[in-house]
Amino acid sequence: MENDMLSSLLSDPEALQNAMKTVSDLLGGQPSAQTEPQSTYDPASEMMQKALPVIGAIAQSGQHAVKPEKRALLGALKPFVAEEVSGQFDRALRLVSMARMARAALGQVNLSADDTAPRAL
Repeated sequence: MENDMLSSLLSDPEALQNAMKTVSDLLGGQPSAQTEPQSTYDPASEMMQKALPVIGAIAQSGQHAVKPEKRALLGALKPFVAEEVSGQFDRALRLVSMARMARAALGQVNLSADDTAPRAL
């Protein structure tokens, strides 16, 4: 259920932008109604502005870890297999998505440490 909500948020750029703005406002960013710039520096807001696109890219990589055709095939097979096997399909898809997100996150960490290219482990 949470994966579906995250997927729908990430597939709608406007909803993602609104969520990012809400998070920024909650962390002390400049409120949307305020027209004059803030006079104080807020490092948490700056960090969130830099982190949210990276987090979004990592989440997107997990969302696209399994090709839609393969996902559709597994979904079509579910009515013909035992409930236990159907659950294993779902767990396998989640694991592949998490592995892809972990790889993307590791790549982001390596990029930020090196600023040129990911390092091989």
